[in-house]
Parts: sequence; C-alpha cells; structure tokens
Amino acid sequence: MPTRFYHILIFILCFFTQSLTAQQTGKAPEKVKGKVVRIIDGDTFELLVKKETYKIRLSAIDAPEKGQDYYQQSRQALADLVFGKIVTVELLNKDRYQRWVGDVYNSNNAYINGWLIADGNAWHYVKYSKSAPLAASEANARRQKLGLWAQAKPIAPWLYRKESRETSNDKGKTGKKKVSKGKTA
Repeated sequence: MPTRFYHILIFILCFFTQSLTAQQTGKAPEKVKGKVVRIIDGDTFELLVKKETYKIRLSAIDAPEKGQDYYQQSRQALADLVFGKIVTVELLNKDRYQRWVGDVYNSNNAYINGWLIADGNAWHYVKYSKSAPLAASEANARRQKLGLWAQAKPIAPWLYRKESRETSNDKGKTGKKKVSKGKTA
C-alpha cells in the first residue's frame, strides 16, 4: 500500500477514534488555535494564543530526549511541521509539569501527533494511548525503517529516562557512574 495513502488512512482513523472518545465522555476537549512560537523538543512546543502562551505536550507520542540518539532530527521534524504556523490544539489535560497535553492539527486538519509517529520521528506512547491506528502507524514505520527506526537499536525515551535516573541515583550513592545497558523498544 503506498505510504501516502497509508498516512491518510491512519489520520482518518485517528480522527474517528477521537470523535468517539469525545462522544463517550459527553464533552469535547477545549480547542485553542494559535501560532507555534517555540519548539522545545520533539514532542513539546509553545503556542501563542492572542497574548497568552501555552506549553503543549503532544499526546500519545514520546520523542527522543536531549542527549539521546535522534533527538535533533525529531525536534527538527516537529519544527518543520508546525514552527511559525497556525495550529489547532485539543487540550486534553495538564501533566505533572503543568504542560497542556493535546492533539495537534495543522491548517489542513492533518493530525501532527500521528504524522510524527508515521514518519518515524516519535514512538507511540502506549503507556498513555491505546490507539490502534497509532500502533499500526508505528509498526509500519518500524517495518520501513523510517526515521529513528533506521537505527540499529533505538532506545525508547521512557527507558532512556529511567536509565538516566538510575545512573544518577547510583552515582550519588557511590560517587561513580554505573554503566548499564538500556533495552530497546
């Protein structure tokens, strides 16, 4: 199946899934529309709405962390899609860092979160998302070795963060840095 057709199909399925979720909860998420003024990393940016700035964390995805392989490429992929552009964000909730977690759409109503997964620039964050279309999109990117999947052993960001915490905890206890191997996703 051609990749472009597959992307379109995934986005339609994601939109349909999100519509059903909104109907089941009884209320649609609040939407804001504004200009992306800063890219923080591959899954977080700042959105200017009128004179208010929102820090947005894209839902259902996890991108490589600073210092991790493919970080710069992932960050650049998000920048290429949204920086300086007007986007609509469905605000779902706030995370523990007080960032808005949301679904992001460009002016053509393309689902940016899904696009990043489909092009291999982020993982489907299955801890927080059970979306079958996003899982299928990641599986397709893996098969085609797109983006970060072209690496020999990409390490999921959540494992990278866990290993970094453990290494810094071990270093604090012994004064020496522990060397450990991360698992791949």
